[in-house]
Amino acid sequence: MKYIKSIFLAALAALSLTACDGDQALPPINKPAGLGDANLGNGEWNTPMAAYQAALGTVPHDEFGYDKSECWVTGYIVGWINVDISNANLNLSADFTLPAGVNTNIMIASDPEERNPDNICTVQLPSGDVRKALNLVDHPENLGSQVTIFGTVGNKYCGQYGVRSVSDFVWGDEGKEPDPNMVLPAGAREFFSVDLTKGMEGFTFDQGDPSQAGFETWKHSSQYGLVATGGKTPAVVTDAMAVSPVIDLTNYTQIRLMVHQAANYFTNSANFLQMTSTLVRVAGDSEWKQLEVPYPPAGNSWTFGNSGYMILDDYAGKKIEIGFRYTSTSSLSGTWEIDKVSVAGVYSK
Repeated sequence: MKYIKSIFLAALAALSLTACDGDQALPPINKPAGLGDANLGNGEWNTPMAAYQAALGTVPHDEFGYDKSECWVTGYIVGWINVDISNANLNLSADFTLPAGVNTNIMIASDPEERNPDNICTVQLPSGDVRKALNLVDHPENLGSQVTIFGTVGNKYCGQYGVRSVSDFVWGDEGKEPDPNMVLPAGAREFFSVDLTKGMEGFTFDQGDPSQAGFETWKHSSQYGLVATGGKTPAVVTDAMAVSPVIDLTNYTQIRLMVHQAANYFTNSANFLQMTSTLVRVAGDSEWKQLEVPYPPAGNSWTFGNSGYMILDDYAGKKIEIGFRYTSTSSLSGTWEIDKVSVAGVYSK
């Protein structure tokens, strides 16, 4: 987002993300020069951007030309930003001394001795684990340490280009190697996405033939999305499906499915996998194929999590449906909740 609107600023302030939210981004400079001993990077975990690149407003792009503004940046922690002095002029607010007076930000640079604000990258520390670990108020010993952070580049923060919304970090000069089950193929982009808390979004239910006449296994919830359960004491024996609308893969290859879900009262993940399944079929066919879920829910928690990407390469060029099958017995009846479903792929036309 290049221009941050006032409503968004108010929301951020309410969340105590930072006191420096009034800056607007300028067009990024994509070919920085003069890094000295620092290495240029492309924002990948093992070739992170140098802090100097981020300070110039550089935004990396992948081989297909897509913006990769969420990336890794590395540098030395050189100070903090005193927003009581100024929240829009780093020449006035940059502070390289301790004790620090603000825990919502830090400054990093490609040289640990750098003191020129023009060469310094500002860093927003949202509330949470990252702020707790990196801020100089609680951890003055961090000053001078090299850190590699994951966040969004290409926008100004406190008067200087920097890294906003930092969500992860590693001490040292490299980030974290990505989990292959959580990374899309090069060039893949999301083209189908539904938030099921907002409605059925074209999904339909096949309630099957439950042991209790008229029992509805699948229901819609404005809070949890699609919810399946066999009830309790005694549980209804059921075998029911939730089926997606037709998803057109005609112009896509390297296709991946992601499901955001939670499951409780299955006791464990093994029971969840035995009693549920995520399925795919060519639209109009009767035969379903079960998909391998990289990260199934624990089966004993209401905490939502991502399934990891399920591979749909065999269905490239076709139209498909996704199915979620739920079963229960008289002795075991879990509850399955699905609030988001997305499909991504490489556009091939």
